[in-house]
Amino acid sequence: MARRTLRRLLSEARVGQLSLTGGEPTLLPRIHDIVLLARAKGANVALLTNGTLLTEDDIAIYKDLGLAAIQIPILSHRSEHHDHITMLEGSWERAMRSAKSIVTQNPKWLTPVFILSRLNIDDIEPTLDLYASLGVKQIMLNRFNIGGLGRKYAEELNLSHEELRDAFSRANRKLVELGMYAHNGVCTPMCLLNPKEYSNISFSYCTTDLAMRPLTINYRGDVRFCNHSPRVMGNIHQEPLTTILQREAENKYFDTIPTPCDKCELWERCRGGCRAASEQLYGTFDRVDPILEIGKK
Repeated sequence: MARRTLRRLLSEARVGQLSLTGGEPTLLPRIHDIVLLARAKGANVALLTNGTLLTEDDIAIYKDLGLAAIQIPILSHRSEHHDHITMLEGSWERAMRSAKSIVTQNPKWLTPVFILSRLNIDDIEPTLDLYASLGVKQIMLNRFNIGGLGRKYAEELNLSHEELRDAFSRANRKLVELGMYAHNGVCTPMCLLNPKEYSNISFSYCTTDLAMRPLTINYRGDVRFCNHSPRVMGNIHQEPLTTILQREAENKYFDTIPTPCDKCELWERCRGGCRAASEQLYGTFDRVDPILEIGKK
């Protein structure tokens, strides 16, 4: 089904970048065939995995296929902290083994991911030291973004506004010291995290123009705004992708301006942070990123 969906997508669109994520994408049978199919059509392919199932053979095959990057969350320098967050005993050891195997092939191939929460806020500096010891220069630095199973553990994971700003400041100082750079892939309201204050961290922001943004398509062909949004806009096996993206009702749904952002001069860049998190928490895209309210508590 995944191969059929990818063939349909590649027949309808010129795909420059394809990221395989999940869940855990390496659980997919014959995932190497998926990578091969996308590469044969000229797409750069990245793999976002927890790293626990990668073997030496897998890594060798991905190298031969020209995989562009592998992202692995390494959530602490302390195995017990990482394993507690993933709820999978032994996951830190296996993720680190995979990371070390990858960098022996090419250090630029690995992107460690640090997902910042209350559970690992004290681990920032030594974890960045661990990344540096692997020889990497580029990492992902994301805040915990409420959604999915995280809603159940939100109180244990969420940070206050003050804690979040301080954590990003500490991370930035350490990145400068190590000569490393981070990219923050979770859209955060600019009134909360001002990009100008973090010299070695780049920030991403969502566009609500469906024709101009990365989309999520699951193996069944369901199209979603992003991998955090639960709303299914359509299915590429039932109608063309262009029809889904040009549907007036869908574009209107995503183009609303939350009340707190109505007159904000940052709106055109910021777009109210991660509004998909609002869908997860409040059931609507109309509200500003819930971190603005949650972080006050």
